[in-house]
Amino acid sequence: MRLKLVAIMNDLFQRSKEFFENGEINNSLVTYEKAISKINHSEDSKQYISFLSKFLKHCKENNLKEEEAIVLRAMGRTYSIFKQYVESLKHHWLSLKIQKKLGKKIDVAQGLIFIAEDLEVRGDYDESIDTYKEAMQIFKELGKQKEVTMINKKLKKLQDFSKEALEQDYMLNKFNIDDY
Repeated sequence: MRLKLVAIMNDLFQRSKEFFENGEINNSLVTYEKAISKINHSEDSKQYISFLSKFLKHCKENNLKEEEAIVLRAMGRTYSIFKQYVESLKHHWLSLKIQKKLGKKIDVAQGLIFIAEDLEVRGDYDESIDTYKEAMQIFKELGKQKEVTMINKKLKKLQDFSKEALEQDYMLNKFNIDDY
């Protein structure tokens, strides 16, 4: 099964590269977005980042702002898969900045979710909670109840975890228990 997944990933990634080389920017982006979920985090990230860097350069040179934002988000997601959260967050924030300028509310809300997830993984729970809430507010304004419900579930889980971690930290400090 794993071999089949790798083959599908490689096929999607290769198709994305071919679309890009043929000037089919939107098809390349859509195909890469599908490929992201199938990237194996134990692979070498260089081939993906190199491709996306080339793609980003093309977008900047041709003033393709919407596509640039999508490539930046794809870079953020790719860096996240490879557990490079500083780079991931940097690219997500750059993408978000462009999406806000373009007025793409749904893309802003989705970008905020990616940022919140990276912040959560890094252990920045309060900032993650705030970012999820910001995304949820946008989804509410857009009438996207399914997304609001999903974020509410994540917030509940995250708030419970954050509260538990805070209580545990309090108890360790109260009784002067040091980590061994």
